[in-house]
Amino acid sequence: MNKNTILITGAASGIGLAAARHFHKMGYWVGMADLNLALLKDVTKPWDHARVRLFQLDVSDFTQAQNVVAEFCAEHNNSLAVLLNNAGILEIGPFEDIPIEQHQRTLSVNVIGVMNLCHAAWPYLNNNGTSTIINMSSASSDYGVPELASYSASKFAVKALTEALELEWQKYGISVCDVMPPFVATNMLKSQKNTAKVMQRLGVNITAEDVVAVIDKQVRQPKTHRTVSVFYGLLHRLSNVSPALINRLAMKWLSR
Repeated sequence: MNKNTILITGAASGIGLAAARHFHKMGYWVGMADLNLALLKDVTKPWDHARVRLFQLDVSDFTQAQNVVAEFCAEHNNSLAVLLNNAGILEIGPFEDIPIEQHQRTLSVNVIGVMNLCHAAWPYLNNNGTSTIINMSSASSDYGVPELASYSASKFAVKALTEALELEWQKYGISVCDVMPPFVATNMLKSQKNTAKVMQRLGVNITAEDVVAVIDKQVRQPKTHRTVSVFYGLLHRLSNVSPALINRLAMKWLSR
């Protein structure tokens, strides 16, 4: 089996691209999937493509997910070492001002997309002997964030799915874990028309490379949840021991 294979969704920019670059340098065979195939081709032009495969993929489409995973893994004895579920979208603003179709699309990409890839990849992860799924959750999964309602809801779901599959798939030698960054300075945030008050108070100081360093730790030594940044790590631990009322008051203060 090829132990150095990784398939990354949302790989054309931001965290996904930074992760693909990192693991490519580490000697991995890298499958890069994104809705925007033209952008994938453009950003990887300077790369050695001997160990890179590019795929157009709408993660919310299960058939597409099955086809992409099967095509990539067919080159590697129908096995997969690492699946990085990075694809995600958001739109910031008051809940009622965002079209319901956009809320639904957020859940479709961020939740159904993760489920689709996990389900499609299971046979190949299982064939590998030991393997790892890394889902991108978020600090927004600790308590619902005003002006990020559907995004926050999607990350709660990703965290719950991670916890359930971590227990279910342990018997197969498949480690399921997530990475929980606060707000990351990527184009997904920079392209937003609005900003949330909590972002203004906490700042956007985390880079894609900061997140990739934690993803790398999850590959080497999976842990159900890993946070990004010392400051958020402290907040996360406090949220786990403090009553819900305190968490609510803290979010209310940050969002005022």
